[in-house]
Amino acid sequence: MPGARRPHQPVVQRQRRRLPRRPVRDLPAVRLRAPPRRPDGRRPRRGGRPGRRGARLSGPHHHQGVPVKRTALTLAASALACTALAACGEDGGGGATDVADAKVCVDQYATATVIDDLLSGMKSGLKEATDDGLKLDIQNPNADAATEQTLAQKFISGDCDVIVPVGTSASQLMATATRDIPIVFAASSTPVEAKLVKSMDAPGGNVTGVADVIDPVPDIDAMTKLIPGLAKVGLIWKLGDPAGDAQADKVRQHLDELGIGYVEATISNGSDITQAAQSLVGKVDAIEIPGDTTTISAVEGLMKVADDAKIPVYGGTSEAVEAGAVISSSYDYKVVGEAVAKVVLEVLDGADPAKTAVVVPETGGFDLNLTKLKELGIDVPAEIRDAALTTH
Repeated sequence: MPGARRPHQPVVQRQRRRLPRRPVRDLPAVRLRAPPRRPDGRRPRRGGRPGRRGARLSGPHHHQGVPVKRTALTLAASALACTALAACGEDGGGGATDVADAKVCVDQYATATVIDDLLSGMKSGLKEATDDGLKLDIQNPNADAATEQTLAQKFISGDCDVIVPVGTSASQLMATATRDIPIVFAASSTPVEAKLVKSMDAPGGNVTGVADVIDPVPDIDAMTKLIPGLAKVGLIWKLGDPAGDAQADKVRQHLDELGIGYVEATISNGSDITQAAQSLVGKVDAIEIPGDTTTISAVEGLMKVADDAKIPVYGGTSEAVEAGAVISSSYDYKVVGEAVAKVVLEVLDGADPAKTAVVVPETGGFDLNLTKLKELGIDVPAEIRDAALTTH
């Protein structure tokens, strides 16, 4: 009713989600100018005599001689502004996100041993942060394109503070889906060629990460030592995958330099790999796998055909060697995962992905499958044994 007093309503405290602060360096510089000097060389006093209530102000927004009262509201606003400025001054360019309020969204892309190892290393590197409240949302679309698209939209609308896609294909999709959320890719072997970053030292956008750059040249050199008289090599990879395409280019170039022929058998998805392998039977002395994620995740289908035909398989990753490939240059992917965790924490702490260099861990040598080499009747030179990180 008009004129009736409303009953007292309790004040409801609303929980506010802390947003990441922008580094101070991103704010425009503000220049403070002192007022001009008087003819006698002294600075004019602002606002009349200090300590006097109703001091008179002069300037373009005040009429001469009009008293201005300092109300409690005015003083409170001034105090709030001063507090905000002081906080900015103490920040020193941090822009950090409190890990207790943060969420890291991981697209593991597919099921593979190397991915499991990578995730294990990443979780280990983030353990202290997750103990403090950091949330990890790990999703597996099983290399399905439609599921990947749905997952990208879920991550974009799901309050993710950092997105971690595993492999080149997943990283490209996430980088295309958002230009605002920081992305830390994990295990992309060709981030520049895949247009994830402008350069390894200065990525230049919202994407940085950890690259597992594996040079296939040592695989080919080892192949020539293990198979004297090697004449022709089969290449299987996912055509159109930036990592696979780049690795295949390096393999072809090196084979040309050595005068060794090759036969290509490309795939579109993992289900194509058995047919691709069958097409090489009777045509090649060995098979090389450029290390794209799709091919590696389907390597068991390739190995069944290769085993039946007694064809040695080279390259890929440690997972391929575990499945029956004879040798591969390799990383310890738990170490790669730990490197990913470190970059994620740097970004949460305010690091700008555009200025955060891509990390490339060192490879340690070969993964060597001595059991398979013995089955195939292949002798292993001492220099290759000595370079083995892991043997099977």
